Amino acid sequence: MKKTLLVVFFALFAIGGYAQGRVKVKGIITQNNTNAPIFGVTVIVTQNGYGSSTDSSGYYELIIPPGQYLLEISHQTYFKKFVKIDLKKNTDLDFVLDEKVNELEELKISANSSEQNLKRLGTGVTSLNVRTLKKLPSLLGEVDIIKSLFTLPGVTSVGEGASGFNVRGGNIDQNLILLDEAPIFNSSHLMGFFSVFNPDAFRDFNFYRGGIPAQYGGRISSVLNVNLKDANATKLSVNGGVGTISSRLMVEAPIIQDKLSFFVAGRISYVDQLVKALKIKKLEGSKASFYDLTAKLEFRPSTKDRISLSGFMGSDKFQLAKDTVSAIDDNGEALYDWTTQNATLAWSHYFGPKFTLKAIGVVSSYNANIINADSATAYKLNYAINYKSGKILGVYNLTDKQEIEAGFQVNHYAISPGTMVPTLPTSNKNAISLNNEQGLESAFFINDKIDITKKLNIGVGVRFVNYQSLGNATVYSYEEGQPKSILSLKDSVSYDKGKVVKSYGSIEPRFSLNYNVNSSSSIKLSANRMRQFIQLLSGTTAALPTDRWKLSDSYIKPQYSDQFSLGYFKNFNEKSSESSVEVFYKKLYNVVDYKDGGTLLLNKFPETAILQGNGYAYGAEFYLKKNLGVLTGWISYTYSQARITVAGPTEEETINNGNPFAPIYNRPHSFNAIGSYQVSKKVSFSSNFNFSSGRAITYPASKFYLNGASLPYYNSRNQAAIPNYFRLDLSMNIETHPYRTSGYRGTWNVSLYNVMARKNAYSVFFRAKNPFNQYYSKVDIYKLSVLGTIIPSLTYNFKF
Repeated sequence: MKKTLLVVFFALFAIGGYAQGRVKVKGIITQNNTNAPIFGVTVIVTQNGYGSSTDSSGYYELIIPPGQYLLEISHQTYFKKFVKIDLKKNTDLDFVLDEKVNELEELKISANSSEQNLKRLGTGVTSLNVRTLKKLPSLLGEVDIIKSLFTLPGVTSVGEGASGFNVRGGNIDQNLILLDEAPIFNSSHLMGFFSVFNPDAFRDFNFYRGGIPAQYGGRISSVLNVNLKDANATKLSVNGGVGTISSRLMVEAPIIQDKLSFFVAGRISYVDQLVKALKIKKLEGSKASFYDLTAKLEFRPSTKDRISLSGFMGSDKFQLAKDTVSAIDDNGEALYDWTTQNATLAWSHYFGPKFTLKAIGVVSSYNANIINADSATAYKLNYAINYKSGKILGVYNLTDKQEIEAGFQVNHYAISPGTMVPTLPTSNKNAISLNNEQGLESAFFINDKIDITKKLNIGVGVRFVNYQSLGNATVYSYEEGQPKSILSLKDSVSYDKGKVVKSYGSIEPRFSLNYNVNSSSSIKLSANRMRQFIQLLSGTTAALPTDRWKLSDSYIKPQYSDQFSLGYFKNFNEKSSESSVEVFYKKLYNVVDYKDGGTLLLNKFPETAILQGNGYAYGAEFYLKKNLGVLTGWISYTYSQARITVAGPTEEETINNGNPFAPIYNRPHSFNAIGSYQVSKKVSFSSNFNFSSGRAITYPASKFYLNGASLPYYNSRNQAAIPNYFRLDLSMNIETHPYRTSGYRGTWNVSLYNVMARKNAYSVFFRAKNPFNQYYSKVDIYKLSVLGTIIPSLTYNFKF
């Protein structure tokens, strides 16, 4: 095994060879009025077509033979620049680009140039920036990263206002969400209506649903990597907004000119005050509020070093006056309270023309509570997860045609799966505390990007992972041939703190290929293996903030997937429009599901309620977008199917008689149409239309009468679907000072969410028409809608 790894390692370095007689030109590209680095700028040598693009730090580099060249520096949101250079030795060249203020071309889908969809390795990769999101119609005027993902092919959710998102047949916990490298375990505010990402604080994000680089691991469906913006190092800047339910304010400024700078961005809601002012009887006694704070401190001690410290803190409170979703009581008023905190310390250094190194340290925590103040059942239920990580990443440019990226990462998980304490002497609840869980995940990864020819480039990567389930833990054993339950429990083994309970090792290969058919089209192929050691346990249709995270252990095996995708990408009309068609197939292993009637809440023996099976997902994604002109936007359509099979050793541990069934998030058809029309420099209109198939649901096949009660009978799982979903949103943006590049600027946004006031079904349930005579009474079908009316909003954004 060791010999094989050495051969693979050295082969990656040897493929590209070593180019003699070449020099490097490198530097940082920034924006003219803020000095902020620009991501995705294309730098091309016009004579020979050699090119590069800037990373998130604005850094680019080219390795070419000595000589005289003409460089083309371009980005869709900035004016193009041409620079003549005479290279005789390694040279540092920084460039400053002028922003296209209110040009019609500024609305774009990708943060990269339009050529990047052809040149970029990997299928299923999308980049979006905040400028694009601000043009989209939004719920109550809030720009939202997560909601924007639903406009992309391959992304759906179980319903309106649900937490998380589903990608290519995967569950919501199979998505790795990073904010400046720190994982976000709950990306939602207000039970899923808004995301935790402040639109003023982030610069852009990269979304991988295929072609995932080896540096990312730990989830099996997708990676959403959100990058915070860089603090303004030259001058004080203030911007924010006042909206229907929340307001934002951001301040950024240099502390030491061009050396040390910071920004602080805050957001606070006032839903409670709005509910009181509207005096809606049904909502009296309800509570809904959130706030978040995002900050970043940057230090540039030299042109080669950058040190940053970023942090996020968010808090939510949510309560319904007559709470029917409490996990413990069928009635009573439960308060849901959850907080997220994380911090990232990063240092990057450019050692020379070939090597760059970055070191990252992360701490992250998520804490959730259910608080019930009812005197008879008063309790506080708490869940918590704490995460620590260290990562070293190095980039080595072996030649101008080969780049090697390698590093290692160590993640430590500590989970408190549930603690309940009574809060009043009159409470009939007993104190319960489950044992904490700990796990250690270690990984070494390497990516090799190689330009084989001018038309063909490939990416080869591998991630070596080792996971250890650690004590303090108790492992229970059960009678052979019997379903795992308390009745079949026979023994237990205890492990001291820090002792290895169970370990899993794996090799995750990654491969991407990009063949440029001609200057306007390319064919891409990707293959990934991903493994996941932490899963979210939720017994409800939409995950609650208090749902339990569970680490892999002796019984819960890691989930993993093999995904293959193939795509054709084509640009039109001198790159003003682009399109793509992608097909994918994903094989899923050890997917988590649950026994019928299984209990997850405060379950000391979770393996008695959890089942695991295998599955698959496949689909086709179509994407067409127009980048330039008065009318811009995109259309996406996805057809996909997912199936899971759970066939255990006993009938109790088998679902659907061992036959494949659709997961609840399966929605075969999804169509989105996004458009923006620029009427003038001041005014633009936007629209968003969404259609999707109804998600899978289990309907009762019949009913039977027992001891005076009518009970439903279910003979198969998820054999039906709720009604189809469609929604139309409209918005108008008004720039109050469209020609200003500095000073005070303001923007009005008027949005109409769900213009057709359609009562889209979130779920369907059944009830006897006459509850006093259920045996003979007809059963009626009822539809539950979350947002069943038109919702207007008005937001004013400002900057100076």
